[in-house]
Amino acid sequence: MKRKIFNRREFLKTGTLAASATLLMKFPHSVLSKTNEKTKVVLIRNADVLDASNKVNSEVIQNMLDEAVKVLFGNKDVVTAWKSIIKPEDIVGIKTNVWNYLATPKELENAIKKRVMDAGVAEEKISFKDRGVLRDPIFQNATALINSRPMRTHYWSGVGSLIKNYIM
Repeated sequence: MKRKIFNRREFLKTGTLAASATLLMKFPHSVLSKTNEKTKVVLIRNADVLDASNKVNSEVIQNMLDEAVKVLFGNKDVVTAWKSIIKPEDIVGIKTNVWNYLATPKELENAIKKRVMDAGVAEEKISFKDRGVLRDPIFQNATALINSRPMRTHYWSGVGSLIKNYIM
């Protein structure tokens, strides 16, 4: 009998298939059941968000954020929409991205902070951080987290999204 060499890729592929098969056998109703819940995605575009020198227009980015939140939560008033997710007693950690190739724009951070404060949260109960969040008292006691990492392409998955930003 010929001996097969098991490289890392084959190990991962076989292990993933075995784990998936085990889950399907153990919990077929929860893995295979369909739900009536729908995911809502909001895409807001505005060509004027960057000027000719690629500087972010603060007013336009505020309007884009406001429109996205109103559409997402089905509310015509932006502050009421924010109040549906942020309460005045919340301690709010806003996770940013400082990677110099695709950092969270300061203008977006300011737009988010404005609306969190409009929802009633005191400025001293808001913190923006990318690195060091585990040592930040606001993040340690946060009752609400807002993730503001820009989406980007990713070599393995096709897109790098917001969930990866919580690794730090």
